[in-house]
Amino acid sequence: MTVTERKIGSEGGVTTPRIDVDAFIARYKVDNELTREALHEFPTLCYLLGNTTDTPQAMDSKPDGVARRIFFLTEGSGMFGLAQPEDAMRWRGIFNHVMGTTRQVYYLSQRLMELDEGGRAAFGNHGFDTETFGEMDPELMRRFFFVSHAGRRRADERAWHGLDDEVHRDDDIGEASLKFLISQGAEQGIIDLMRVEAHSDLLNTGIRLGFFPNVVDNILTYADWTYGQKPQTLQSRFEGLRKSQRQPKEVLDVLERAGNHFERAMVEALGVDTPTRMANAHFDWEERIRRAYCAPSGISIVHAFPDYSAQFGIAA
Repeated sequence: MTVTERKIGSEGGVTTPRIDVDAFIARYKVDNELTREALHEFPTLCYLLGNTTDTPQAMDSKPDGVARRIFFLTEGSGMFGLAQPEDAMRWRGIFNHVMGTTRQVYYLSQRLMELDEGGRAAFGNHGFDTETFGEMDPELMRRFFFVSHAGRRRADERAWHGLDDEVHRDDDIGEASLKFLISQGAEQGIIDLMRVEAHSDLLNTGIRLGFFPNVVDNILTYADWTYGQKPQTLQSRFEGLRKSQRQPKEVLDVLERAGNHFERAMVEALGVDTPTRMANAHFDWEERIRRAYCAPSGISIVHAFPDYSAQFGIAA
């Protein structure tokens, strides 16, 4: 569905690779008009569609502590276009994280693209490779983060429920996402940016240098680390990560140090209020996509994304 194209979506006015949106809509039986509109406007979201079991397979309280009937993924990504309310509520947390991070990536990459030579030199003075400013493409970076966690449900269902089939093959979320996107024929730019999900590579660079030289890599990681389920500081995010004990303290120390190094350069170049302005950036496209997430299942945007709705005064 990415080789022969009948309709090319705009992705915010930028021509994108060949994604046959209508074929994805037909394959995954996307009936909701709001969701269909979002897919045509942002074709990369097609990679987040999926099919699930027709009936619930068990009761479970992961990942948010709320016991609900659960459905298992049978095809695709299963992160968008979810028709079952319980299914949509179960996976809203990761979708919320992805959308909030995407917003911050889009804002920050646009701001950094506008820097003059003096602003870029501030990054050079901190050891960053200023040549990598030339790799910055806010539209591509937005498309990438839309689907950067495309394999999250596959990996989580395998870990939580012991599933082992063609859909549930990988324990590592980054590896599951990369393999899935390659299988879908995702554009090379997205595949290349998946390097930031290869945490061992980032860790090795952070240990060796104390930071990540590539400015694009820093935007993607910093925006991720400063948005959990809502905007937060690096300090608060890493405090939470340490409490969860999902990664060793030594690993988190390296990553936090890299994040702080980038933040210092960013503040020097763009101003001390940059993290606040990034956190409060609002884009109409984000709200449209969030509403399109909710629409097939009938849940309200306020119920699915309460922090987001409260932050921007959005009503149901």
